[in-house]
Amino acid sequence: MRRTVIAIVVVVAAIGGAWLLLGRPGGAPTATPDPSIAPVPPSTEVVADGRVVPSRYAELGAAVPGTISEVLVAEGDDVTAGTVLVRLDGAAAQAEVDAATAAVAAADAGVAGAKAGVTQAGASVDTAEAAVDQAVAGVERARAARDALPSSASSAQERGADAEIDAARAALAGAQANLRGARAGATAAAAAETAARAEVDRAKAGLAAAESGLAQLEIGAPFAGTVASLDARVGERAGPGIVLVRVAATTGWRIETTDLDETTVARVAVGAPVTITFDGLPDARVDGTVESVALFGASVQGDVVYRAIVTPASVPEGLRWNMTATVTVKTGG
Repeated sequence: MRRTVIAIVVVVAAIGGAWLLLGRPGGAPTATPDPSIAPVPPSTEVVADGRVVPSRYAELGAAVPGTISEVLVAEGDDVTAGTVLVRLDGAAAQAEVDAATAAVAAADAGVAGAKAGVTQAGASVDTAEAAVDQAVAGVERARAARDALPSSASSAQERGADAEIDAARAALAGAQANLRGARAGATAAAAAETAARAEVDRAKAGLAAAESGLAQLEIGAPFAGTVASLDARVGERAGPGIVLVRVAATTGWRIETTDLDETTVARVAVGAPVTITFDGLPDARVDGTVESVALFGASVQGDVVYRAIVTPASVPEGLRWNMTATVTVKTGG
């Protein structure tokens, strides 16, 4: 009997413990929040790496393959827009320009000759038309002379008058044939002039192409700035895709982010304030503003990266192109 009572007490104690652990029947365990642990607030900033670039710059190379014959500047030189920086060997291209120039001169001479032919053909037409007019007048005179014969004229006189009319008609036919030939010559002369002018156009187009080819052998500054880097050496080969000269307008600088990924780019707004620090200038810390955020993300080593452009409010002394920077963007939470 005593063992039974003890068993009942143990069962009741087990049920009571389960009730304390699980809560009310049918309910789930509840956790009581610890008031001493504060919730973590959302981040109010985005940090990204960046690099320093001029506000305006150009990376220049040769438009066509060739051998570098002249390097006309040095690193650090200030240049104006259009200044020739590097020139490739242009002997072959210059020969083409010379040949094309000669072709244009020959074509111009052809036009002058054709115009002279047109003038001469026109004069021949005028002469032939005058001859026709004279021949018509001769026929009319012969007819008038035949009509003026008296009724008493002999048969010989009549035959003579008729012969004069026939001769005048023959002269008229010859004059008319000459006129047709002169007019055909004038048409041919005009066609020759048209062809000569077309040849001039072709020759000038060839000259323009040759001059363009020669111009492509010169690398010029697209705007006023400073030669930031120069990788051109006389005698070396150059070609498209190889950067020979970098020109920077160092009147202003900007920071381009290099690792702003898709998980944070949505929190970066144009116009947002930023703080910029530079690895190479540890004492410099400047404020700035987000100028733009790219809409397109580029794949970089398997990550999608968006470029943001930041404009610094001031430029620390010693800032250089391609220095690395850390950009801290205030997001407002």
